[in-house]
Amino acid sequence: MMRKIISAVFTLAIISGVSAQGRVDGFYKGKGNLDLVLGGGTEVNSDFYAGNRPISLSRTINNVNVFIAYGITNKLDVNLSAPFISTGSESALQDGAVFLKYRILEKSLDKGTLSFSMAAGISSNLTDYQTEGLSAIGQQATVIDFRPVVHYFMNNGYFATGQFGYQTKSDPTPNAIGAAFKVGKAGSKFYYDLWYEFQVSDGGLNYLGAERPTTFKQLGTDFHRIGGTFYMPIKEKLGFFVGLSSILDGRNVGDGYGFNGGIVLKR
Repeated sequence: MMRKIISAVFTLAIISGVSAQGRVDGFYKGKGNLDLVLGGGTEVNSDFYAGNRPISLSRTINNVNVFIAYGITNKLDVNLSAPFISTGSESALQDGAVFLKYRILEKSLDKGTLSFSMAAGISSNLTDYQTEGLSAIGQQATVIDFRPVVHYFMNNGYFATGQFGYQTKSDPTPNAIGAAFKVGKAGSKFYYDLWYEFQVSDGGLNYLGAERPTTFKQLGTDFHRIGGTFYMPIKEKLGFFVGLSSILDGRNVGDGYGFNGGIVLKR
């Protein structure tokens, strides 16, 4: 039961904010099981990386997220997500996403289980939201994402997950590569994790750069980010979680902290 809930907890932390801890995880729902995650959060940025140079530019981003995870089979999950973003004078639905994840291999070892999965998904803007200025909600890019996922779950509840992703984005937004690594423990009464993620864009222009972009869609976004999540079940089919994240370094990205939380409903 706990492993099924964890999948939803991971993904809500993923969609709380622009990007965090990778798009998918190594846990599976199981055939016919459904999770509905309702949550939200705030990202508070006191500075902004104009290119790689930090400048004083504050910005607060609030979000509300809806996420659905369903086990099509014991080896195949589908995830649906839709975040609502508010920043400055703008508020709108941002980018909806659909992801499929398939477990290719699972091997039982002396102290746990090692698995290898492949995930693929697509995301795109749900509304014609603002892409320019301090109130920009996103880049309105259609993104096709492919990523392998390696997951090791120990018999005592500790786990480690690694994934590598390549994102093909619609013109003029540059493509990007990234990776995420996570360690934690899943117990019968609680769950926690610590994670690190980075992203590097394939070119793109810089905010306030020598070649000024005609649209923020042309910006390349890089970052190094860390964070953590804590989850606790309330009842068999209900639980809550909280999460924190922080930017360590970046390019054309806000420099600050993120906070999120929510509830997990199961069927």
